[in-house]
Amino acid sequence: MQAIRTTIFAFLLSLPAVAGSSTDYSLEPSVLDGGGTAGSSADYALNPSMGLGSAGASAGYVLRGGFSGMLSDASSLVLASVGAASSINERATLQLEARIRYDDGTMAALALPAAKLTWSVVENTLVSINSAGLATAGSVYEDTPATTKAIYQGVEGILQITVRNLTNDDFGTYASDGLADAWQVSYFGVGFAQASAGADPDGDTLTNLQEFAFGTNPSQSAGGSVQWNEAKLLSAGLPVPYATNGLKGFTFSAVFSRRKNFAAAGLSYTVEFSADLATWKTSTSTPKVLADDGTIQVVSVPYPFFVNGKKAAYFRVVVQSL
Repeated sequence: MQAIRTTIFAFLLSLPAVAGSSTDYSLEPSVLDGGGTAGSSADYALNPSMGLGSAGASAGYVLRGGFSGMLSDASSLVLASVGAASSINERATLQLEARIRYDDGTMAALALPAAKLTWSVVENTLVSINSAGLATAGSVYEDTPATTKAIYQGVEGILQITVRNLTNDDFGTYASDGLADAWQVSYFGVGFAQASAGADPDGDTLTNLQEFAFGTNPSQSAGGSVQWNEAKLLSAGLPVPYATNGLKGFTFSAVFSRRKNFAAAGLSYTVEFSADLATWKTSTSTPKVLADDGTIQVVSVPYPFFVNGKKAAYFRVVVQSL
């Protein structure tokens, strides 16, 4: 008996895929197009291209297909200090670092190697930033913002930190001259040649040290004597003799204005009395505060009865920088 062979040929046709869709999403499982087309919806987009597909996008999120994993582009650098400090003391150092922020809002878990970045100082409150990202602050006369910048493969990041002022007489050409740096800058700006303690730029015979000590304006000629009304300071000025009428007659005092924080400012005020302008006697009385505006005080020191057997008639206030 002869066997009958039957051969069945099956033909499989390659048909293009059709995207499925709904009101929630769209799915395009294209297999014919090597490039692929991005599917999208109001919720999300899916692009399962097997080749170098384009990115699908939506209001919700983005999914990139066609690669071994999800890819995001670097959009910026996020600079920070190691330890998250937002300030640096003057003349101190602070280590900075940078991380990549991607265009999907996420940020790299690890900081970039500092040596791979280009660091620079935008504002010269910082002296320098080396290739390792170590920032060094200069001296300042008040708490001052400083801006740094780093670039990595064309992506830039900016960081602003505060350089904190620690001492008041260490800024630039005004350092160690006995005057508060902030006071000098407020009246003269930075680097003024006539801002030293012994200079008299307004020509009123008062040195800058005396102007600082009495609370007067070093850029204007002397505006008269100190003035006050009860406990209110009206204007700082030159020392003045003051008489009060009491039960025992008139009592005379030497009155002058002084800085309230004179000790912290490194100032001393010595009141001396004389009968003949030749021999002077230092007062040992504690000054009495008559008025105080929070910065400048008006104080008085009583006249002694006699100086070397003669009636006291004159006084002077000697100001020194300690």
